[in-house]
Amino acid sequence: MPDRLAPKNDARSTAVQRDDYDSPWKEVLDRWHRQFIEFFFPRAAADIEWSRGYEFLDKELQKVTRRAVVGRRHVDKLIKVWRRSGDETWVLIHTEIQGNREGSFARRLYSYHSRLMDRYNRPVATLVVLADDYPEWRPDHYEHELWGCRALLEFPCVKLLDYRDRLTELEVSENPFALVVLAQLAATATRRDPSARLERKIGLTRRLYRRGLEREDILSLYAFIDWVLALPDALEEDYHRYIQTIEEAAHMQYVTTAERIGIQKGRQEGRQEAQRELLEQLLMGRFGSLPASAVARLAGADSAQLAIWFQRGVTASTLDAVFGPE
Repeated sequence: MPDRLAPKNDARSTAVQRDDYDSPWKEVLDRWHRQFIEFFFPRAAADIEWSRGYEFLDKELQKVTRRAVVGRRHVDKLIKVWRRSGDETWVLIHTEIQGNREGSFARRLYSYHSRLMDRYNRPVATLVVLADDYPEWRPDHYEHELWGCRALLEFPCVKLLDYRDRLTELEVSENPFALVVLAQLAATATRRDPSARLERKIGLTRRLYRRGLEREDILSLYAFIDWVLALPDALEEDYHRYIQTIEEAAHMQYVTTAERIGIQKGRQEGRQEAQRELLEQLLMGRFGSLPASAVARLAGADSAQLAIWFQRGVTASTLDAVFGPE
């Protein structure tokens, strides 16, 4: 690594700001849902008649989950496809981004699965990917039994940590989710080491540029890498300078300055929206449904104000005490 990329201070002891992986995962799932299933669940992909197309069922999913995203920790997608037999099938994709070994995780998936089948009378396949960093946490079923009456849901579950021993396979794969997994593993491994994260981020971007992809595909994966491997501001500047030298050597600007600014703005807005949703959930849990005036104040607040309200919300005895005077 060139000397000019060394951090201007000892960033190794400073934890990188909290990662928000929700938005980039939504983007790549929207763009490459077929490649997602082919990469992680080849058995299912082989039985889908992709030539018949597909349909996203976001509204149907929201009716049974209330939100497609809860607490900014997981991403759910519901897609209608057809099997090679001609049967219509609904695929519920659940990607757990920052799992905390949640005890109710499998129960929640069972609830989603059951509600979808009950409400729409369609067969549902639930597919799960875990991007957390707890090697021993591997939920793959839910069941309960009482007096001989038993309910059971088993679901295929992929753990991204398992790919740490398959790096060579990821590096040669043409599937875009190979690069997604490499970026996610790098984010997990360098969460408290900004200098190492800078090196991994540069390496992944160089690998992306060499793949010979269409420009829109490069831009999408660049945004994912840039988002999940967030750096302190000083190291972000080093990263962009080094990427510019790569582009100059290749005589091609893969990502324009305006696009970089847009990606950075989107990342900031995504984190602020996550902050707003978490605060809203906290306040609803403590004080019940929020009045329209409170919802309006949340919608118009910046990140600094949301942080102040969050601190108050933990201990305040009333909603008015959280927001203070108008």
